[in-house]
Order: sequence, then structure tokens, then C-alpha cells
Amino acid sequence: MSNNESLKGMTPDATIGEIVSVEKNAGALLSSIGLSHESHKAKTLRSVCQQKQWSEVEVMKWLKKNQENNGVQKSIKNEEKLPDLGDNLLKWCEYLEQDFLTKNTELLDDINRDFPRVHKIHGNQYEWLKNMQWYLDKLEEKLNYYFYFQRNKLFPLLNELEDSKKKVLHGTITKINNGLKIIEEDQNKILDLIDTTEKKGQGLENPEGACSTLRILNYNVKTLFSSLRKQIELERQHIIPLVKQKLASG
Repeated sequence: MSNNESLKGMTPDATIGEIVSVEKNAGALLSSIGLSHESHKAKTLRSVCQQKQWSEVEVMKWLKKNQENNGVQKSIKNEEKLPDLGDNLLKWCEYLEQDFLTKNTELLDDINRDFPRVHKIHGNQYEWLKNMQWYLDKLEEKLNYYFYFQRNKLFPLLNELEDSKKKVLHGTITKINNGLKIIEEDQNKILDLIDTTEKKGQGLENPEGACSTLRILNYNVKTLFSSLRKQIELERQHIIPLVKQKLASG
């Protein structure tokens, strides 16, 4: 039986040890929200969550969504080497879509779903939630535009640039150059919003006694921010220089 099938069929009545044994990513995930799997191996997820006043159903659902074999999301500590795609722009765009845009869009959706609920319940208790709200909203707005622009405007233009059978029109080159300027400006704004949100949100650290929903929200925000920084680094170090190189040699 594969790890994916094993975790999929589990319930909160499984022990922490059983969960970790069938999903190698589960231990790190549980630790990231403040549950030491080493200290609770023999206890069921349900009993541990009840002791902490967490929702065992929510935690189990989150573990299944983030399982390493088929989950879109991955652990913050999971470092991946870049593929060797050479100077093939289409493959770089596909990699960006599959490994970053899709994942980051889903993370953003999860955060947008959970933050209003957490803010409503805990906003008065944790003032930093109120302090970060405006910046998180602005980041969401900017990311929605950024992802849309890449998928629907820039990538199709780069497809034309990569098509060796066609002569690239002057108008296309102008649009690509303008698109790169927009991307580079938005990258700076996104990174500034990430930094400010982290500061306003007190580093997104979990307060003592925080509920499972807040802990999972913080995990998702941290994961999104880590992934966005890697995405922008990839774009700055590989994709944008490659585009400029192709424009210069065209």
C-alpha cells in the first residue's frame, strides 16, 4: 500500500506514530504547528488535539492535503533543485506554472478562506492580526493581478518569441519589454508587502494556546511567502535574463 493510500484512509483515531510511519512529511508538518510527534507517538491524533483544544478533523484534513506524494503544498523546509531546462523558455514557463503558480494560487485561496474567520474570532485577542490585515489584503490583490498577467499576457508573448518558425514582430518585442518592466516593478512591491506583513504579524509566530486554525493559517502564510520568494528569485535569475538574451539576439 502506498503512503498516499494509507494516509487517505486514516482517521483522527490513528496514533501519531501510525500517521508518521505512513507519511514521512507528517512529522515535520505536525512540528510546524507545535505538535511534537516524538512526544506523542502512542497517542491518537484525536486525544492530542482534544488536550490542546484543537480540531482533530481540521488537522487531519490539513495533513492529507499536504502529504508529500500528491499534495500541491509542500513543507517549508523542502528544498528542490532547479531542473536543467537550458534556454527553452516554454519549459521554464511550464515549470513556473506547475511548481509555483498553481501551488501559490491554492495557498492564496486557503489563506483568503481562513483569515477572515481567524480575524473575527481572535482579532481582539491578537492585535497583530489586525495590524497585518491591510497588507495581506493588498498582497492578495497584487498577486491575483501578477499571476493573471503572467499566465494570460506574458507567457503567450514568450510563446511567440520561442517559436522559431515565426519572425517576431516589432510590436511583440515592445509588448514583451513592457511586460518585463511590469513584472520587475510588481516583484519589488510583492517582496515589500511580504516583508511588511511579516513585521506587522510579529513574524507569524504562534502564540501559546493558539487554536489549530490559526496555526494552520500561519503555516500557509509562511509557506506562501517562502514559495513567492523562490519564485521571484527564479524569475530574476533565470527567466527574465533568458528573455532579454533572446530579445537581444533576435
